[in-house]
Amino acid sequence: MTVSNPLIKELKGWTRKLTESNIEIDEENEDLLFFFKNLEKCFQKGILMRLNPISFPKLPDAWYWMEEIAEKYFSSSCTYSLVVEQVKQNSKVYTPTGRLRLLIKTCLMRKCLHMPVEMLVRTPLMATDYYDRNSILGDNILGEIFLSVLLQSSKLNFKLDLRNCSFLDETWQLPECLALELVPCKNLGISVCFTKGRALIVNLDKNSVAAEDDKVEIGDILDEINGNAITSNTKGQLRKFMRKTMGLPVSLYVIKNTIQRIMRFQHRNKKTCELYAPIVHLIKSSGIEGLKKILKRFNSEMDDEKIEVIKPENQLNAGFSVKYCGSIYVGTKGDVKQIERAILQILKSEEMKSVPVKFECLELGIKVTQDLDDTVICKQSYMEISSCGRTGNIPNYFAFIAGDTNCNLATKFDAYIFYHENESEVQTILQSLGQGFQRTHFAV
Repeated sequence: MTVSNPLIKELKGWTRKLTESNIEIDEENEDLLFFFKNLEKCFQKGILMRLNPISFPKLPDAWYWMEEIAEKYFSSSCTYSLVVEQVKQNSKVYTPTGRLRLLIKTCLMRKCLHMPVEMLVRTPLMATDYYDRNSILGDNILGEIFLSVLLQSSKLNFKLDLRNCSFLDETWQLPECLALELVPCKNLGISVCFTKGRALIVNLDKNSVAAEDDKVEIGDILDEINGNAITSNTKGQLRKFMRKTMGLPVSLYVIKNTIQRIMRFQHRNKKTCELYAPIVHLIKSSGIEGLKKILKRFNSEMDDEKIEVIKPENQLNAGFSVKYCGSIYVGTKGDVKQIERAILQILKSEEMKSVPVKFECLELGIKVTQDLDDTVICKQSYMEISSCGRTGNIPNYFAFIAGDTNCNLATKFDAYIFYHENESEVQTILQSLGQGFQRTHFAV
């Protein structure tokens, strides 16, 4: 009896194409994206739902078992363990999906992607802890075939840009990036607005070093300064990063807002320049009208060609579809420390709900409406919201706390608790909510 699987067959095909190229495999390889996507599908197929230490379900994702066996079965000095730790420490990816993708890319570079799979398929019954029997890694024969393909890929020479990973949480399709070294200076002449955790460039001083040669443009993402990743967690440290290297050249890593794609025709290939959709969504959600002119200008420049905007794999329509679990009075304090207590309290309550709703982050506040009949469940201005967040142990539940008046004057606070099955979407919702009541421009 022949054992086969269409995903394995497809993966063999893409591996063969990469092997036949007989050169360094870099980000410009037209087959690489298909190879990545197929490889991820093989890892994710049939993954079992598992419980965290307090018995709540974790989002099924291959990252969790690949992280777990690195800690349990590989020494800290092993190449694979070092790669896992490197991914965990990377602040540019924060979801299991993003971490899995970065792990795959890094392991391919370090030629160790076969190591966790070999441990899984060669250790009796280990795979049954993580995969169902209809999966690739849950089947003894298919697991061995998958391992053989990974061993073949470990012989290939991958040369990948691991710094370009800020959008791996959303998609494998990554934009153009630019590494620059500028002359020593006190000010770069760049102003950024943090939108969904990313530093969107909103203004450039025409006479600044950053504006020379028009390499950095408004609408790009400032990803690194002097090797420091720029996220919402480091937004107050931008000037500090500059002061640390006073008198030395300044290195920048910038994510461009466009992407080059190869369109395949019958007799030729054609490169097209397209807007990168994840950055387009950041521009729109920033609420800055001046940035939206970039989209109009790009469209006018390309009016002779049809522009296809690449959609992120988890793109949402207006509003977020979530489940409303209920509200609970938290007392006279509305700080973020109350979030975890409120979520746990509502989960243990007999009054916990599961109402499908639309969660909208509007210009002046948030509105939650019931899917069934558009009944408004709650409507709060950003001035009334004192905190929002989720717990590390139960990442699919999130909450915001609002006072009975403006939060700096309020004496009574209620927590509103929600659920979304996708952990990365919870992060997106919280970032959108946070941007509503904390829009700040930072100059560097």
